[in-house]
Amino acid sequence: MKVLVISDNHGEAYLMEEIFSIYQEEVDVWIHCGDSEFKEDNPVWQTYQTVRGNMDITKAFPETNVIEYYGQKFFVAHGHLHHVKTSFDALKKAARKEDCQIVFYGHTHIPKVDKEEGIYFINPGSISQPRGPINKGSYAILEIENNSGNITFYDEDHHSLPQLSQKIEL
Repeated sequence: MKVLVISDNHGEAYLMEEIFSIYQEEVDVWIHCGDSEFKEDNPVWQTYQTVRGNMDITKAFPETNVIEYYGQKFFVAHGHLHHVKTSFDALKKAARKEDCQIVFYGHTHIPKVDKEEGIYFINPGSISQPRGPINKGSYAILEIENNSGNITFYDEDHHSLPQLSQKIEL
């Protein structure tokens, strides 16, 4: 299974469409972690499942989402309501309540993977307003087979970022 995760494009449509055109034949689940700044009738929502970020004006998007695909459950939130800049405690509690081992979130614009108490917290970074260890927009692809997976980060030019990518065990 392949899950593509993107966040914080802040109105930038071209890169989201380009990413879809590159991966449309190989990705099973498309996730957006909020702050798209798109309206609810934007055609990208026919592919991407999203949540509302702090910069999203529409109330049509849910604050959180649980996505289940072939027995694997993912908890998705933007992160601003869960105070992700200070700790994962609120996200951890929400993920446990939904029985999710993997959490996708945005808000910080920093691509990274953390693990706390058996739960993976994956932030794809921002595709249009990067912060953190790389100076380019980023997104991530999670590949899961059996009880293990690989999270690979890519920059806005679709080059892999091995310094951020890693294996996960479920």
